[in-house]
Amino acid sequence: MLAPQTAVSLAEAQDLIFLEAELLDAWRLDDWIKLYTDDMTYLVPSPGMPADASPDTRLFLIYDDRFRMENRVKRLKKRTAHSEYPHSTTVHMYGNLRVAGHDADGTVVHGTFHVSRYKDGIMDMFIGRARYQLLRQGDAVLIRHKRCDLGMDALVPQGRLTIIL
Repeated sequence: MLAPQTAVSLAEAQDLIFLEAELLDAWRLDDWIKLYTDDMTYLVPSPGMPADASPDTRLFLIYDDRFRMENRVKRLKKRTAHSEYPHSTTVHMYGNLRVAGHDADGTVVHGTFHVSRYKDGIMDMFIGRARYQLLRQGDAVLIRHKRCDLGMDALVPQGRLTIIL
């Protein structure tokens, strides 16, 4: 169990998650990645997987550690990333955020998300549930783990998942 002074409050969690959304929508990916710990993980299971599905035994759309995430950011920023040049217009919205608990690994936060992406005259929408593990490091609150479970049966007609949920 976390000591009270290391637990993350709901207000702190909301501030961090809303900042993450703002940075992603502004395509400030270098600033966005700074919101994560060095030992971070970022998961997006394939649609329809159970909430306890593991990337060790199932195929995930995204299974990133810090190295993979930094490389994803580098690729998305290049002009040769044709699917994102020019960049999509995105709007990240989070709701129903609540602190689900505290343990030795950090503060667990659950919520819902709706991400809209507009590009080339096509509007894509992604909805689902987000689970975060937040950790206090000094004066900062950082994301140690993020998992976005899509609330859709398939990515069609969306198909393109170049955005970061």
